[in-house]
Amino acid sequence: MKLTKKIAPVLMVAMFATSLVACGNNEAQMPSEQSTAEATKQAEMFPNFQGKDFEGNSVDQSLFAKNEVTILNFWFNGCSACVNEMPTLEKFNAKLREKGAELVGVNVQVADNEADLKEAKEILSKLGVSYRNIYITGEQDAMNYVGKIFSFPTTIIVAKNGDIIGEPIVGSIDNEKKLDEILKIVDEVKAGNGVSTSVASSAPAEDKITQLITEESNILTGENQALWNKIFAQVQKDKVQQDSGQTYDAFLKAQIEGIKDKFTAEELKRLNDDLQKIAELEKQIAELSKKN
Repeated sequence: MKLTKKIAPVLMVAMFATSLVACGNNEAQMPSEQSTAEATKQAEMFPNFQGKDFEGNSVDQSLFAKNEVTILNFWFNGCSACVNEMPTLEKFNAKLREKGAELVGVNVQVADNEADLKEAKEILSKLGVSYRNIYITGEQDAMNYVGKIFSFPTTIIVAKNGDIIGEPIVGSIDNEKKLDEILKIVDEVKAGNGVSTSVASSAPAEDKITQLITEESNILTGENQALWNKIFAQVQKDKVQQDSGQTYDAFLKAQIEGIKDKFTAEELKRLNDDLQKIAELEKQIAELSKKN
């Protein structure tokens, strides 16, 4: 299986610092099938949030109370893996509704930007998607939570009381096995059972790739995060799309070169030290990707 190529969704940086994505921009590529670990014994609650749906109605965490289980599917406009799974998710939502559950798309790009919202609506319209889509604004805790999502699409299962069930499912869920496993979780929750079912673990190579991507993310959100934020703030959406065929370290190097006059010699050294670590991780990712 081919894994999705990751790019930096720079359009999101102003919202969520330096979130990274593992999302393919090549429609021929299959999305990553990274998925959940075992359900955690002590549930984490999804942060309180404020936002709007695509019709302009205000939404918040009270939407969870209206469903036995709510499936949150995080995406953004330029993520082909996210968009590709939407027709399947539309059909899946019908099955969820029969069980008193609901799938809700959460667009991390829109954030009250009318142009991005219009584009997102057009995507849904072309695909015949009718399930509810929202975007989060305002609440810092919720924004911080979303900012820690490094790969897209990512899906989170939330119980009626707002507790998160298990770990985030990273990558596409548009295959029958994963969808059936999610339905089993819904059934267990409805029955009042402790959730022991989890979405099947991915292949070892894919687990390792996700670990390496997380290491890259940690570098960019580490001690030099302020410097990387400065770089990402300069990158334009169309530039990301044009350069998405580059390796990730080459992309970052080009961004550093573009505004290197804005940094001191010491700051450039720190950035290039980080870049060297990322390049080494990219080599490992490339080797593992050949095996899939």
